Amino acid sequence: MNHSKNKFEAKSLKDVLKEVVDQKPLQKGVQKVRICNAWGEVMGKNILNYTDEVRFSYNILYVSIRSAPLKMELSYELETITKQINTHLGGDFIKKIVLH
Repeated sequence: MNHSKNKFEAKSLKDVLKEVVDQKPLQKGVQKVRICNAWGEVMGKNILNYTDEVRFSYNILYVSIRSAPLKMELSYELETITKQINTHLGGDFIKKIVLH
């Protein structure tokens, strides 16, 4: 009986997850989730309470706001909000925000 040891190196869970996430197909999905989550992180809990849906497609962040007055108020600050979210993300990911 051959008692050869397995020839693999033990890795931390963090390293294994990083390798999985770094695969091309997953990178885009993870990036989209990160961008969508940035809306709440930048805007804060109060705005997030009035947010129904956030999705990202073709460099546009689509945000569904259920309060018409809040939607109107935010619409005047979309350029500033876009810059804040991109700064938070550390890149130029969002070109435009559409409130609906």
